[in-house]
Amino acid sequence: MFLNNLLIFSALAAFGLMLIVSDWRMRIAGLASLYFVGFIVILQIWPVALASVKLISGWMGIALLSTSMLNSMHQVNDHRFTSEMIFRFLMTVLIWIVVAAIAPSINEWLPIPYTNLYIGVSLMGSGLIFMSLTEDLFEIILGLLTILTGFDIIYSSLEGSALVTGIYAFIIILICLLSGYFSPPDLDKEEE
Repeated sequence: MFLNNLLIFSALAAFGLMLIVSDWRMRIAGLASLYFVGFIVILQIWPVALASVKLISGWMGIALLSTSMLNSMHQVNDHRFTSEMIFRFLMTVLIWIVVAAIAPSINEWLPIPYTNLYIGVSLMGSGLIFMSLTEDLFEIILGLLTILTGFDIIYSSLEGSALVTGIYAFIIILICLLSGYFSPPDLDKEEE
């Protein structure tokens, strides 16, 4: 019971870190923490080898995303308004409260542990809010990866397929590669 509550709190705290801070490095650290929490949640159900594939593919994607941010001239806007941060945080807290209210009825349909369901649905809803309130490519990618992390936690509780795990790893790495492709280039390097 204590571990489950700690996992829920850790997932929400990691996403809160991604939501509140402006530095892209701290957001990447929050996403890496989300992948680690997802690994611990999935590890309770799956063998270590399959669960570690999800962790390693997520961290490989984070490394690709970090490399594209280092090579990009477009550093994420570090000057966000306080009202924007407060609005995003309150919307996310509203999502968490709604998920806490509807999770028992969803748990009747999906026979998975409550912790997995709550973390998965909370991350899916929070990632959707995070992704929909911006036009910045980096934040959209972070929101999409958060949605996929939440979906993966729920789906892994229902299905334990090695093929699906491999396809999921390929999708995560492909999304991060595409974010590097679509990020604007550094103009200083082009002038040299």
